[in-house]
Amino acid sequence: MSRILLLIALLAGWLLLTGTATAQQALVKNYQNASLEIGQGYLTHYGGTCYLLLPSHVAEEAGSVAALLGEGSAPRLGETSGFAELGDDVTLATVVGSLSDDCGFGTMSISRAIDGAVSANGLAIVRSVNGDGTIAQLSVTLFDDDGSTFIRVQPSNADNQLRKGQSGSLLMAGDTPIGMLLSVDARFGMGKVIRLDAMLAKVDDHLVELAASAATSEAEGLTVSRWTAMAVDDAHRAVNLVARDESAGWRARVEQWPAVVEFDLGGRRVAVSGITLDGRVDEPAALPAELELQISSTTDGERWRSVAGGAVTFLDGRASIAVAPTWARRIRLVLSRSVADPDHIALRRVQVLLSD
Repeated sequence: MSRILLLIALLAGWLLLTGTATAQQALVKNYQNASLEIGQGYLTHYGGTCYLLLPSHVAEEAGSVAALLGEGSAPRLGETSGFAELGDDVTLATVVGSLSDDCGFGTMSISRAIDGAVSANGLAIVRSVNGDGTIAQLSVTLFDDDGSTFIRVQPSNADNQLRKGQSGSLLMAGDTPIGMLLSVDARFGMGKVIRLDAMLAKVDDHLVELAASAATSEAEGLTVSRWTAMAVDDAHRAVNLVARDESAGWRARVEQWPAVVEFDLGGRRVAVSGITLDGRVDEPAALPAELELQISSTTDGERWRSVAGGAVTFLDGRASIAVAPTWARRIRLVLSRSVADPDHIALRRVQVLLSD
């Protein structure tokens, strides 16, 4: 009997995992007002690039760069690095940050065959991400499916209405995504949904066009690949740590220490001999006071090795950490505390020193 119960538990867990794998979502925020939840997005990937599908009006409200919070108990942050409008209030955004580690299903592996799911389900679920990463589900009734592009939905319970911040939520028939909520009519409590097959057809056309015009050369140089503390605004993002212009540095609000920033060394395996930190910021109290430097030489970046750590001392606005020359493809800064600001971390630039 115990074996049967174990098998049932394992099967239930597998069904739960497979059911949510096609529904990786993210909460969309504006850096200028991070407490406001302005919408949702659907994560997918193609050719090694992570993308977010979201309503165009949500992307516009997010500003030039949208802050993203992925679903799940562990904080997974990211941001957009460019928008492409696909028409019918649908926008495709490139995603960077730790969200790209788990970016849902590939665009070409998501089933477009949703007619059966739509016709067989008078009821469906609007699935969205809460501000703490948990999932909210609202039961809705399907009606007015035009069979090609749009579906109308209405809450099954009149006491639970659709709201503006749910734009971009997924419409689910059981475990199957069948569309994305675009807009909400507050007067009548109805929602307008674009069918998943119509939306993915737009994505396919855009990616084919993009591939045809893309340059073949690879990007070189140091890039910021992920971070765990959200910037205070869009002018102080983590990517500024490697900027070559006069951009402001990085300043982030730390919800939980340590704050971690990871860097990619241009996809190359190079001999690293240390790092230099530029601490010329307006808030010296938020400069890192203690850190650990880790490196990874593997292609997946999952195996990290600590090569230096301890207190950080800035002289004339700079701090240097030297290590014995070691091969690396990525480096990670684990910042355990700041000088005198328990809620923030700040740094202007990071430079990686290479061995001759």
